[in-house]
Amino acid sequence: MAASSLEDLLNFEVHFESAAITFLNDELLIDVFGTVTENDLTTPRIEVEMQMEESEEFTSLRDGGSAPTTKDFTNMNGGFTVRVVTDNAAGAQAANHATYRAQCRKMLLYSATNWDSSTLPYYDLKWLQPGACNYLTDQDFNITEMAWRIKFAIRDDAWPS
Repeated sequence: MAASSLEDLLNFEVHFESAAITFLNDELLIDVFGTVTENDLTTPRIEVEMQMEESEEFTSLRDGGSAPTTKDFTNMNGGFTVRVVTDNAAGAQAANHATYRAQCRKMLLYSATNWDSSTLPYYDLKWLQPGACNYLTDQDFNITEMAWRIKFAIRDDAWPS
């Protein structure tokens, strides 16, 4: 499926965060927000954030991606961060924090079928590797931040004409 514009195709963060929001909301019993669209700070909640890193240099050039005379990078690397946020002052949220974290981790570890052409029409996910996990408290809030390494490629048919 071709993107509507080059800007849309290169808006990696919005597309990956939207895909994660879609399938995590379907499976988890708490709200999921992306950094680009976050407008509600309810708890408990999951926050997802995509950060772009370097492209893969020599193995990812494609002739005529954005224009017939250009060479475009197609294989990309990034970081994907998931935050679980609960409020100690609100009911049983603190007791459920570890459960939310485990559910979220399970959903991402076994999520390959969720990152498909219906949720990511322009990209092929190559891998999602778990990385560091940090736990902290901030006043009444418990926050777990899980970092994931992500590799993906822009699909050949995604380039706008």
